[in-house]
Amino acid sequence: MSTTESRRLSDDYEVADVLGRGGFSIVRRGVSKSDEGKTQVAIKTLRRLGPAMMGMQQGSKGAPSSGGLPLWKQVSISDALLTNEILVMRRIVENVAPHPNVISLHDVYEDAHGVHLVLELCSGGELFDRIIGRERYSEFDAAAVVRQIAGGLKALHKANIIHRDLKPENCLFSDRKEDSTLKIMDFGLSSVEDFSDPVVALFGSVDYVSPEALSRQEVSTASDMWSVGVILYILLSGCPPFHAATNQEKQQRILGDQTDL
Repeated sequence: MSTTESRRLSDDYEVADVLGRGGFSIVRRGVSKSDEGKTQVAIKTLRRLGPAMMGMQQGSKGAPSSGGLPLWKQVSISDALLTNEILVMRRIVENVAPHPNVISLHDVYEDAHGVHLVLELCSGGELFDRIIGRERYSEFDAAAVVRQIAGGLKALHKANIIHRDLKPENCLFSDRKEDSTLKIMDFGLSSVEDFSDPVVALFGSVDYVSPEALSRQEVSTASDMWSVGVILYILLSGCPPFHAATNQEKQQRILGDQTDL
């Protein structure tokens, strides 16, 4: 992989419609110029709010959250997330790929707008959308989904990668078939054990976050398995295991183990 600015994304790909947006990123469809448009990819642009970041530095630290923070702290978060995701994707390329249940990175480009990750295109939609469409899964079908998630996590954990934001929205299907291959994606909050200094104060959707992550304790691969358990519960029941009127109350229920399964 190379992120030198001499290689331009526009030389190799036509950038098409927007597929999704995040707090500091945007994902668009890309069409290869080298094979008359036969190859389509997903291009995730990690945007900078501050000066260009040259290279990849280990140990980049972020701030707790972006809401209501002064601009310089928002800049530090965006750069930390950018650095962190590139670091983790490099680790995946070197130690995990190719794996049927982990998104593949094809190339990386860098320019004044940020870093562009060229990823395989998954056109089957999110696991979240399939859950909404089906309401609940049979035990057999739920096992098939969780088996794929567990397979991807096994490879990631073997490479000492903790996802830290595992949820149905971050599990994509390759195509629209019922038995489509599932891919784990979005490694912006991930970390490499004993190697990187992750954005430890940031965590994903409360419904799927482990108690140790909520309480700012050391996070391990067990935190990902907690998230898998929540996903399995939702697949079988059609609703999350922890119910509350506010996120604060929900966090208290998760930390206090106040639920009836």
